[in-house]
Amino acid sequence: MFVQGFDSGDAAPMPSAAFDVFRPHIDRIQPEHHFWHVRTPDDGEADIYANVTPGTFDSFMISRFSDGGPLDLLAEFTIRAGAVILAPGGPAMLTARTQREDLPDDFQRNAIVVRNGDDIRQALRTF
Repeated sequence: MFVQGFDSGDAAPMPSAAFDVFRPHIDRIQPEHHFWHVRTPDDGEADIYANVTPGTFDSFMISRFSDGGPLDLLAEFTIRAGAVILAPGGPAMLTARTQREDLPDDFQRNAIVVRNGDDIRQALRTF
């Protein structure tokens, strides 16, 4: 899945400070590949690819994630960053209804609001 900020239909940077939600759970980094491996207390895992720079960064991809803690962290990140989750074949997942107007037109119609990891898990099961 991809995580991206939007403003007036265009990609927008996300605050790097929001990435701090993942930092206590990072157990492996490969900086040359912008790779971060996350392990949560419930033995959940996720691979994140992100070039997190001071101030803001553009987007990230999360893959090979388990159902539990990683999706809870993802939800917390998206709320802090005002970001949108884009899953291939699924609707854009917003964290606030007001984000809909900033999405590109193609994403607006089917967008849904998710507020936590459980909402993301449920959404992923529907497509």
